[in-house]
Amino acid sequence: MPSVTVRDVLRLALPVGTTVAAGIGGTSRQVTWVATLRATLPAFAELRGGELALFAVEAVRALDPRLTLAVLVRRLGQAPVPVAGVAVVGVVDADAVSAAEEVRLPLLQLPADSDIREAERELTRLITDYDAQFERRGAQLYDLLTQRSLAGQGIPGLLDVLAERTGQNVACYAANGELRAQRGKGSARIALQALRPNTRGDYTLLNQPIWVEAIGASDYPAGYLAVAGSTLDAWDREAAQRGAAALALELAKEQAVQAAEERLRGDFLSSILLGAPGDLAAISRRGQELGYALNLPHVAVLFQLEGGGPAQISRLSSELQNELSRRSIAAPISRRESSVLCMLPLNNTARLRDLLEQLRERLSGDFPQLLLAVGNQAGGLAEWRRALEEAEQALLLGRQLFGGGRVLAFSDLGVYRLLVRLRETPELWTFYRETLAKLTEYDKRQGADLIKTLEAYFNHLGNLRATSEALHVHRNTLLYRLERIKEISGMDLDNSEEHFALWLALRAHRILSTLEEA
Repeated sequence: MPSVTVRDVLRLALPVGTTVAAGIGGTSRQVTWVATLRATLPAFAELRGGELALFAVEAVRALDPRLTLAVLVRRLGQAPVPVAGVAVVGVVDADAVSAAEEVRLPLLQLPADSDIREAERELTRLITDYDAQFERRGAQLYDLLTQRSLAGQGIPGLLDVLAERTGQNVACYAANGELRAQRGKGSARIALQALRPNTRGDYTLLNQPIWVEAIGASDYPAGYLAVAGSTLDAWDREAAQRGAAALALELAKEQAVQAAEERLRGDFLSSILLGAPGDLAAISRRGQELGYALNLPHVAVLFQLEGGGPAQISRLSSELQNELSRRSIAAPISRRESSVLCMLPLNNTARLRDLLEQLRERLSGDFPQLLLAVGNQAGGLAEWRRALEEAEQALLLGRQLFGGGRVLAFSDLGVYRLLVRLRETPELWTFYRETLAKLTEYDKRQGADLIKTLEAYFNHLGNLRATSEALHVHRNTLLYRLERIKEISGMDLDNSEEHFALWLALRAHRILSTLEEA
């Protein structure tokens, strides 16, 4: 059976709210039994050492008016076999504090309404069956935490309970390791502020031992709970485990509320994108009720998660909403099959790109496959559908043209914007067949690189040396290929109009091939 210390008694047996009035340095002393006040003098008899003396201050005065708490503390602390500590109900005056510090005896003050007999029973249980009392206190802690959660005290209320029951610094983090709330002080508080947990287990930061418990499923946690202090023991870990279980319920409540709000936002957004123009006035009134500033221009932003399943899309939507809330941005959001659509209001158009890059960087840490695409500004609700189409086109073309390491903007597509709008017209297909189709077919049939050669030639503004170096071929090989391009296509690069036609056809080729891949 584990040895019981004064610190264990304080956390696992005595009533909540018990404080160390003096002698905190002695809380590691071993407690062997509990001693209560006798009805007659001497106040305590047959002490064998190591007991925790438990009594009411008023009972001592009733026993002998001359016997003060300070006198009794000195006697108990200076005995040949001193007690482990003193726990009292009642007023602890300055003399008693001085006496306890003098003899280095822990002096614990129980709450004024404490029941001495109940405290004695709890102490006896702890000493005689430590494991059972440990488990009992853990269950009591969980019950209290769930009561606080049901009472609507939220994460801060749960952390208050954990800090009180452990005497340690505690903190709650989001799934991405971002600090949500904490309770504590000193260097442990600073360590918890700097901590970014990503798994359950032991951490050390700023010389502070920290235990981290996953909230929810360990393979897909909803967040993390951390306990930090100069020393951590089994009760700290037990409290963290019970606290994480209660916080999982609290976060589930948050997610349920957030999901309901998200459905409202998604329905609102769908009603705009799919609704008839005549409904826009009613939709506008509804949006104002939801807190959206629909008088501002908006842009459609797609947050695409490559290969993301429903659970990941849901998590992305939640984290995006949290990030926007943190920035005090009210924006309609809707989940799609593999992306999240956000209609972002524009207070400051000049800052849009910076804001989107910040969002991309912030979310990419948790979603490495994330892509961001944005359409042009929409001045009113009637233009939102067009803005969404532009964001979709920016996503489709931008990742091929520019890669995924940046915000993909429709405004950056240049001439591709024009070609996108012509993609379904017969004129574009006819133009493509008349200019580039023969080269494309030749490359496929012969396994040649004429299209690649032509692209490099245009990219280097017709500079033969730069083009040959980029293609890693001899200058004569390049000249041969350019001649073959002329023969097969029937287009002369030395003719300015035909030169431009081939340049434009190459861009049309990229548009058409990209749409075929989609």
